[in-house]
Amino acid sequence: MEVIKSSTFDGIKIEPGLVIALGSFDGLHLGHQAVIKETIEKAGKMNLPSGVYTFAPHPLEVLKPALVPPSLISPRQKIEILTNLGIDYYFEQIFTREFSQLDYRTFVKDFLVDRLKIAHIVIGEDFRFGRRGKGDIHSLKKLGREFSFTVTGMETVKIGEQRVSSTTIREMIQRGEISSVPEFFGRYYRLDGKVVHGAGRGQALGIPTANLKLATDYALPPRGVYACYVYFQGKKYRGIANFGVKPTFAGKDYSIEVHILDFPNQDLYGENISIELVDFIREEMTFSSSEELVEQIKKDILYTDSLLCYN
Repeated sequence: MEVIKSSTFDGIKIEPGLVIALGSFDGLHLGHQAVIKETIEKAGKMNLPSGVYTFAPHPLEVLKPALVPPSLISPRQKIEILTNLGIDYYFEQIFTREFSQLDYRTFVKDFLVDRLKIAHIVIGEDFRFGRRGKGDIHSLKKLGREFSFTVTGMETVKIGEQRVSSTTIREMIQRGEISSVPEFFGRYYRLDGKVVHGAGRGQALGIPTANLKLATDYALPPRGVYACYVYFQGKKYRGIANFGVKPTFAGKDYSIEVHILDFPNQDLYGENISIELVDFIREEMTFSSSEELVEQIKKDILYTDSLLCYN
């Protein structure tokens, strides 16, 4: 996949005829994936390349920073997932206040028609664009007739009666409903980060942990212990992750600590790892002694070891 990031897309060298998915794709959940897959299928039928046109940073970060929702994927994850889905081009519009003032017609004509030479657009039926969100599926189809491109509108994906959306998934994560997330997300919820130095208590207790500094402002689950998969240098391990403040040690600073099962004794400081949250194990607890804490962690490890054998 060719990645192109720009605030204007001036001078882009591309052959006329491109099928693009237009949207924020801030979670790449099952609803977004349906739009992407339709784009790829349509491009194949039209014998044209496929692309995704999206925005960064999140428009609210520029227009209303106090209302920016926490992230569901990092920029690296977004590109990785789209590459694996089979998209040919990734167009990332650098979102500025100046860009936000463009009316939807100017955006479509100047950016999509004149510069990217699009032939077809796939869009979610509820996506809105342009100044004050006045552009929608109906106005896009009208512009298509004017500028000679066609449009496919995708219906909202539902699981039962519940709409699949980034907002729904964030709320599930923040309520701790981790095991239900894959049904809407299409995968486990993954957090990327770098291993940083902590207090070193895990090593002293005989249960070493990796302290994780997250790659982006992810939506976080409630404080507690979670079963997870850990990815390091292309290998997959089982693990337990603790989200919280370590109250047994009068902790005040929030941290994410990961104990990796069956992991070789290897220094991870400064390394990038990823964790996929599989299920909630227990709430954060205060123990009367280090020994009591260690006994509970051993129980958590046994439970996780059993749980992840079947996932």
